[in-house]
Amino acid sequence: MEITLNTLKKHIGGVQTSLKMDTVLPFVKVATRDFRKAIGAELFAALPGLSADLLESAEGCIVWAAYDKAVPHLKIRVGDLGMAKNSPANTVAITKWEYVDTREANVAMIDLFQEFFWETLEEEMPQAWTSSQAYRERNRLFLRSATELGHYAPLVGRNSRFFADLIKFVNRAENEYIAPLITRPVFRALKTRWQDAEVELTEIERELIEKIRFAAAFLTLHEAYPYLPLLVDNEGVRQIRKKDGIREEDIGEKSYRQAQRRQLWQDAQLYLSQLTEFMEEVASPTIFPEYYESKIALSSCDETEDYTHKPHVLL
Repeated sequence: MEITLNTLKKHIGGVQTSLKMDTVLPFVKVATRDFRKAIGAELFAALPGLSADLLESAEGCIVWAAYDKAVPHLKIRVGDLGMAKNSPANTVAITKWEYVDTREANVAMIDLFQEFFWETLEEEMPQAWTSSQAYRERNRLFLRSATELGHYAPLVGRNSRFFADLIKFVNRAENEYIAPLITRPVFRALKTRWQDAEVELTEIERELIEKIRFAAAFLTLHEAYPYLPLLVDNEGVRQIRKKDGIREEDIGEKSYRQAQRRQLWQDAQLYLSQLTEFMEEVASPTIFPEYYESKIALSSCDETEDYTHKPHVLL
């Protein structure tokens, strides 16, 4: 898969004809390596032979990532005389807010193309993808992308960079809350079937995964919430704020954060209760038998009526 200057111009309308490929080539190489690592070597090698939609989305991911990496360096020139800024005739240097807005717009396009790529990939399911280690790695969690997280918890939107920071908390939500609730044998068996592209899930299994995703989305945000706006290093703990391109760090306010985290917890409890009700309803000796034996059958045995201190004679 080769990214050329024409590929750059196809995806980025603002690229001028005077831009040389050698200028941005180092950034294209870095972005290509990052993308190859994200999707796996097997799928990356097979991309030229797959659908045009998938290939175009892959190009967009690489091109916009490379462009954003290059932008901070394009405004200066470095030579024997040091660093300088070009100012051609009839041009005006952009303001700081315009520069920051451009960088943010670049990142939005990266997120958009990444989600396009993963959505198309999930629709087409090529063999080079489903048989790869990268496929199994992506499917190790029930929430796999920013789009999926945004579907179940709309407040987070579609932000791939944000989701990358949340993966560890998705894993925590599944293992600390979901797995004990539905029992770990059921959880492991469901995850094994979920990770196998050749397995056709039953309607009950799909419904269970849907309920798991709703609970996991809000649990993830609840678990991650205290850490997201904070920077921790040798200088202490600070909250980061950005306004009009200016980055500020100060002590974080607690009131609104605590209120929102409480609401996330309440929503998570609602979906956990719905998940419990679903398991109680469908579990049987043949459907999720591990859950049935440990949660339903066992509790039934413990509910033997106690006649102590009651005016009844047992014959």
